[in-house]
Amino acid sequence: MREPLVTDRLILRDIAEADAPLLFDLDSDPEVMRYIGPRPASDAAGYRDRTRTVYLPQQAHPWHGVRIVLERARGEFLGWVFVRPAPGAKSARELGWTRPDEVEVGYRYRRSAWGRGIATEAATPLVQIALADPATTAVVACALAGNAASLRVLEKLGLVRVAEVMLPDTSEPTVKLARRKSRE
Repeated sequence: MREPLVTDRLILRDIAEADAPLLFDLDSDPEVMRYIGPRPASDAAGYRDRTRTVYLPQQAHPWHGVRIVLERARGEFLGWVFVRPAPGAKSARELGWTRPDEVEVGYRYRRSAWGRGIATEAATPLVQIALADPATTAVVACALAGNAASLRVLEKLGLVRVAEVMLPDTSEPTVKLARRKSRE
């Protein structure tokens, strides 16, 4: 495992198979999944398998992958944050994310973490690391147009709205955002 990232209030550590029950519990909250859709697996074993086959291999990269977000003071599980190559997103083709030099940032949190700046605090160091890498030209993200809280987080990370797209099986537009690397 890589060294955890530490912020003022948080610890961001690599995901592990043992986190499967936490992920399953998080995705069992209909409000958490409101803008995301159905959960990816029907039980903790499915989450364990997804962690082993999808998330753990991403950790071979120095900074890509899913990180579990814990509150520093009590070690409480708050959710997760990721950064990965944008072409790996489920809807990458429809979003026009075809460039391997662009990375996607995303997150999911328990309701107890909402409205406290946790998502912004956790994603900030990952966005900074991504933009410091010479191989990265942009950080991208998307959220449904009705998900105002998530759009605010992405804008606080310095991403700007670049387009709206209707993805298959959605009833509202998805907002595409990007933060291009500044030329020095």
